[in-house]
Amino acid sequence: MMRLIAAIVVLTLIAISAGAVAGLHLFAAAERVADAKKTATPPPLATSYAGSARLRKLSPIVTNLAAPANNWARVEASMVTDSMSDEDAGILAAHISEDIVTYLRSASVGQFEGSRGLQHLRDDLTERANIRSSGKIRELIIETLVIQ
Repeated sequence: MMRLIAAIVVLTLIAISAGAVAGLHLFAAAERVADAKKTATPPPLATSYAGSARLRKLSPIVTNLAAPANNWARVEASMVTDSMSDEDAGILAAHISEDIVTYLRSASVGQFEGSRGLQHLRDDLTERANIRSSGKIRELIIETLVIQ
């Protein structure tokens, strides 16, 4: 009986020491990985825009849709522009907002259904913005679109 108790005690001590060694090894490995992440520089963001591009937020636009007449749309958007003065950008933003209102008032709810509808809306508004700005607007980004 004493040999059995001694064997259990020895095996327990071996298991405790093996667990402690494995824990210390994993802890050291985790510290090395954390230190490596701290010293590593993040990769540069890939962008298709030059350093002169600026993101300018348009004021929220709320208007009714063509069909059905009791539906309303609220759009929040931003435009990516080339370098231009703040005054010119403000004037251009006002004209773009007018174009968005005109477009939405001639559209129906069915045009915006699904991901393709949203992509077509974005493409159409970007094309209108490019025409209005003579190519100074690179992209129109739709941040939110709510239709009630």
